[in-house]
Amino acid sequence: MLNKLAKLALVSTALAPICLTLWFVEINSAWQHDASWPENLANHWLVGSSYLLAALVLSALCFGLVWLSASRHGLERLPVKIKSVKTVDKEIVGFLLVYLMPLINQSQNTISVPVLMFVAVVFFFIVYNSHAYHFNPLLGFFRYHFFEVTIEGDITYVLITRQNITDCKSVSQVVQLTEYMILDTKHAQ
Repeated sequence: MLNKLAKLALVSTALAPICLTLWFVEINSAWQHDASWPENLANHWLVGSSYLLAALVLSALCFGLVWLSASRHGLERLPVKIKSVKTVDKEIVGFLLVYLMPLINQSQNTISVPVLMFVAVVFFFIVYNSHAYHFNPLLGFFRYHFFEVTIEGDITYVLITRQNITDCKSVSQVVQLTEYMILDTKHAQ
């Protein structure tokens, strides 16, 4: 299982779509609609670049963390027998909409950094200290799917895999990322 620092990294990478949205808001507010694309790119190529860089770094961290966890040198592989499977991919759409919607309907052209920091702190506190966090939108972007699975012993986990599960026996080895989240090692890379 990942340690607390790695869990914090996995939770923080879920903020990458927000950084990408903030980059877009900055570009959109600086864009001159009467100028050509090359002029706008030449004049505004650095606008919001810190947000874009943060989104790229968080994306790389997320992908690297999952890849390393599933690699032969990563976490211990555990045999698993799945009794039931239920897809929960739809949850990621609601998750994305809930925390991106306030950024879409901004009435001002500036971003309130104190409000953003407050939301981020509340998000981290709730997610880090509970078992409520299951969906990282970046993993959906990297073509991972989320399933609620019950294994022998009637324990329910969120399974992350790149395959579409149609048979409970298609997943036989996992690594445990958090207390209630497991990763299919066969289809993770």
